[in-house]
Amino acid sequence: MRLKVVLRQRHLQTHRAFCREYDKVARRIDGDLVGTYPSRAQFHRWLSGELKGLPYPDHCRVLEEMLPGYTAAELFEPYADEEQTAVGAEEPLDEREFLGVIENRINRTNFGVVEWGPEPCGEGGRADRSVSSALGVGEETQHEHRLRELRKDQRFSDHEISQFASLVGNIIDVDARVDIEIGGDGSAHLTYRYEILNMTDRPLTRVSRELWFEYTDGKLDIRPWRESTRRVAIQRVHDTPNLSKFSCQFSPAIQPNESAIVGYTCDGGKFLDALYWRQTIYNHTRGFAINLRHNDAGDLISCSAIEEQQNGAENSATEDLVWDCENSDVIITLTRKYLRPSQSVTLRWKVTREHS
Repeated sequence: MRLKVVLRQRHLQTHRAFCREYDKVARRIDGDLVGTYPSRAQFHRWLSGELKGLPYPDHCRVLEEMLPGYTAAELFEPYADEEQTAVGAEEPLDEREFLGVIENRINRTNFGVVEWGPEPCGEGGRADRSVSSALGVGEETQHEHRLRELRKDQRFSDHEISQFASLVGNIIDVDARVDIEIGGDGSAHLTYRYEILNMTDRPLTRVSRELWFEYTDGKLDIRPWRESTRRVAIQRVHDTPNLSKFSCQFSPAIQPNESAIVGYTCDGGKFLDALYWRQTIYNHTRGFAINLRHNDAGDLISCSAIEEQQNGAENSATEDLVWDCENSDVIITLTRKYLRPSQSVTLRWKVTREHS
């Protein structure tokens, strides 16, 4: 996100420093805008790219005055070179080197452990050059062509694209998120959104999913997400009062090297005395987020997060938690990156008003 880079350059990347500067600028524009800066959770959503569209008009007015030379729309554009702004960062690969790296990664897929993780410190956003100079650029495969297109999309570094190349033959969830809205009575509304990249050689017509709640109103009501870029049909496979196994069918199919944004919603689950959510990871997932809003919850007593590895080991994910309170609502955001199939992420929280 460009806003994150610009704020870092001006040493305003912390919430406290940002709010101080925001009020200073707001006072010059309109005294009524003083104190209208975003909450800590909102600020995190701005910087992480979770915000859909632009902030409220008053926020945009202050941002454009605070950061002259940028419109609000420009500040909320994806910015691929974030990781290359560090001191000493090298220039990105040129076209010949880039295609050489991609060719090598594709040719060595399915051998050993797939590389999937953040860029090592000191690499400055550059992909592995060790083999690129020895490789020429011949006739492009469909996978290579698609990866080059993704590179032009301005969202991915060379390092990330080279890792995508290592995953040829797999389905990649470029972005996965679940929004959980809990009502005052504990009733829940869930919205799942996946940005799926098909790196296999076959059209993708469906994906299997399941949902489980400790408490429900009966059968879970699962429906297609209306903003999907494909038609989605929900095929129920197995249902109990607490568990639903189902498939999301796509029309048209997601062809090899194509990507699509698809999702579904769920109603009927309830959060009463057990306040936690455990999410299974189905594919290699570049970015994952849980956005939770617990209405009329009172105060947040505690919250924690655990990332479970494929071998069953558990790592704390609490460092990626951001929480806030708005009136009597509790807002929690958990983000993780570079997850693998069969991992899981669990969010737990405790509030002063539990439902019964």
